[in-house]
Amino acid sequence: MSLKLVRAFLVVGLTGCGVAELPEDVPNADAASVESPVIVGSVNWSEVTSLSSTSTQRVRSKAVGYLSIPAVGSRCTAWLVANDKIVTNNHCVGSASEAVGARVSFNYENGVASTSRIWYDCSTFVRTWTAEDMTVLTCKAVNGVLPGAVYGKLTVASANAANSSAMYVLHQNCDYNATPSCVPNKKYSPGSVLNTNVTSNELSYNADTLGGSSGSPVLAGAGAANAHLVIGLHHVGVGSNYSTSASNRGVEATAIRARLAEIGL
Repeated sequence: MSLKLVRAFLVVGLTGCGVAELPEDVPNADAASVESPVIVGSVNWSEVTSLSSTSTQRVRSKAVGYLSIPAVGSRCTAWLVANDKIVTNNHCVGSASEAVGARVSFNYENGVASTSRIWYDCSTFVRTWTAEDMTVLTCKAVNGVLPGAVYGKLTVASANAANSSAMYVLHQNCDYNATPSCVPNKKYSPGSVLNTNVTSNELSYNADTLGGSSGSPVLAGAGAANAHLVIGLHHVGVGSNYSTSASNRGVEATAIRARLAEIGL
């Protein structure tokens, strides 16, 4: 059985984070999710547009986008690691055939009308790694300009995070459990690192996510070592929605860097 199918059928509350997709102008598409990633306690996230425009968190958020994956009828989150390269999860896009038609909007944010969203063709498959649940795609320019030249890119930390350090997730989502008609705009989800050795290549944290957050970057918080650098690639939740005993997990920085090095990044 493939890793993707294993994740789809795991029990005891271990759940992936992609969601089924309807057209982008149908915000309750998220309700079609067959998976249940984790809100830890109460929902504790905010629109990135509520952050100070000059804050580092807001600047970093610009390199994160809504990834539409029509070949498999789903959506995830992706982030720029180079001017023309995005990172997401293998369980979101696991092959060249699944990448067909993939596109990303980096201004899918609160206050931006659907007609004003800018979409980049990111359908060129580069490589995927099942053990790290990681995929890299290439994006084409819009009007001759690559997305990284417009929105910037994120840097992966050279060392893994420390337990109890501050962190945050930047992702495309909304609380569709409470409000089925919500719009999955870009969110800032703060928390702290729980365990940097939860598995051989994963860290866990208590920042909130839901279906659609898969592929999002986990960044070190202000004051932490490697502040505002990527310390994880979010991909899975353990527990159940609105659970005080739940946590979310991401692939650690050193594993991400090793795989990016294989493709010259």
